[in-house]
Amino acid sequence: MKKVFISLFVFTVVQLNAQKKLAVGFKVGQNFSKVDNVAVDHNTASYHVGATVQIGLSNGFSIAPDVLLSQTKLETTLTAKEILSNLKPETYQLSYMTIPVLLQYSVVKSILIQAGPQYGILLDQTKDGPDNARVAFSTGEFSLVGGGKLNLGGFFVYGRYVVGMNNIVSSSQLANNLQDQSTWKTRQWQLGVGVKLF
Repeated sequence: MKKVFISLFVFTVVQLNAQKKLAVGFKVGQNFSKVDNVAVDHNTASYHVGATVQIGLSNGFSIAPDVLLSQTKLETTLTAKEILSNLKPETYQLSYMTIPVLLQYSVVKSILIQAGPQYGILLDQTKDGPDNARVAFSTGEFSLVGGGKLNLGGFFVYGRYVVGMNNIVSSSQLANNLQDQSTWKTRQWQLGVGVKLF
């Protein structure tokens, strides 16, 4: 059965490519992340890298799924009480595998607008410094994405705005800290470049 699915997938890819309805590429870019939280209130830079596919539909529409390794970097801002207690700011690196599936529309020949959902799976979280982390993060994040892409022959540039729809802090931590009424939802700009492989 596995061989049948693989054969069917290869056949579909070949047919779509023959009809010039399939494009596969590689992309890399910069993230500028922010969290709607009083303790994490400024943009920090990180990266994303991965593969992208474009599947042509009709009348200028196409589907563009990606599989990306994406990092969200968060740096906390200390309160006056924490400063007096000699606490140091915490910097977290959250590594996600993100899977956006975007609907594209070609406004003109080389310019496309994009919109759709994205799901991120938390692969790893690390914290700078020797102390234990004071924040635990949930294993997944659902987001909405909007943006645009400019095709430049075999290359392309793009920009996206990603809006997180759920708290990235784990539900158990929120339940254990009833005094923290903050909303931990991410906002992220993405800018990048890519190359079309075929």
